[in-house]
Amino acid sequence: MYQWNPAAAVHGDIHWGHMSSADLLSWRDDGVALRPRPGDIDAAGVWSGVAVPDAGGVALVYTAVPDDARHACVAVARQAADGTWAQPGRVATQHPDHRRWRDVRDPFVLSVDGRRLGIMGAGRAGAGQSPPRGGAVLVYDADDLDDWTLLGALLVADELPAGMVGAGAIWECPQLVPVREGWLLVVSWDDGAAAQPAGSDGISRPRHGVACYSGELDVTGPVPRFTPATEALLDHGPDFYAPQLVIDGDRVLAWGWSWEGRGAGTNHRSDAEVAACGWAGTLTFPREVVLGPAGAGMCVPARELEALEGRPLPVHSTGDGVEMQTDEAAWVARSAGGVLVELVDGSTGQVRPVWSSRTEGPITVFADGSIVEVFAEWGTSTRRAYPAAGEVWRVRSGGPMVATVLRVPVGR
Repeated sequence: MYQWNPAAAVHGDIHWGHMSSADLLSWRDDGVALRPRPGDIDAAGVWSGVAVPDAGGVALVYTAVPDDARHACVAVARQAADGTWAQPGRVATQHPDHRRWRDVRDPFVLSVDGRRLGIMGAGRAGAGQSPPRGGAVLVYDADDLDDWTLLGALLVADELPAGMVGAGAIWECPQLVPVREGWLLVVSWDDGAAAQPAGSDGISRPRHGVACYSGELDVTGPVPRFTPATEALLDHGPDFYAPQLVIDGDRVLAWGWSWEGRGAGTNHRSDAEVAACGWAGTLTFPREVVLGPAGAGMCVPARELEALEGRPLPVHSTGDGVEMQTDEAAWVARSAGGVLVELVDGSTGQVRPVWSSRTEGPITVFADGSIVEVFAEWGTSTRRAYPAAGEVWRVRSGGPMVATVLRVPVGR
């Protein structure tokens, strides 16, 4: 399931699209799952949520917006006999007290110790304070999936242990999953500003990011509480947001949303260019979320991706390392460390930098069209880069490197 505007490559008129796969590699388009309904509880969009098992079937728990985001609520759709999704006429829970909480949305559902809980992203709304007082995750009793009861706050940013940043005015798309003997809480943070000016040091800070907290979940009291032990970025790149986590047997899968990255330099893309393409935004390759050496959450490529690797690409020695150049749209390169990824104009020799790291240790770079995903021992980095006519990819490494073409299957 993914957010989708079927009418235009702009952020609006949000539907849920639906695709399915038996192997995470080849995908079938199953059309629209949910759509806005004029005059109803989701007239202004069907926004983020989650699919959950329900009475032998599947329920779609989503953010329904009737008119304005301030009135976002939770709705539950179920599959009808003909395979379509029946959207409800009532909500499972309304927006809570506006004097305490703002931007409450993006439901996630989990079961623990025989209880079904729902969580929602939010921001604290301090009376008369601007900017608001930081992100929060609210927790609900969701045993009755159609009637949620607010229990309280699972975690708020200003309760984090000393040394943790807890960035963002609001926390969106919370995900809470068990990993080993503990739990991972992932939140996508937004600083709530229309623009992020450069600081006194001249450096512009990111407006968005994805934080991952490992810790313990206590459900023994009247209000379940999460106590974080570590804080880390789930992705270090500028074009990764709102990941969704799915428990798949003994592992946790994740997909992130990669927007168009309309920034400066390589990532620049105008609204007109996006409109001309007719599409905007993409999902990352599937990933597995694991605990790193320090106990913090991080991503590795889903093991199924190895099946996409096709013919090898030539790698040449450059005297001080090795180099690979290709005009293939989709490829993967693996290096022992010290990697530089560039776009090079074949006629002028002009170089546009995409990503680089001098870090030693294994690095894997996936590229598919305009998305570049880097996997290393320290984590991942996702960014968009758009090859122009006449440009080819160039990857340089100070150590051994192998590269192959990715065979991207055609959807059925």
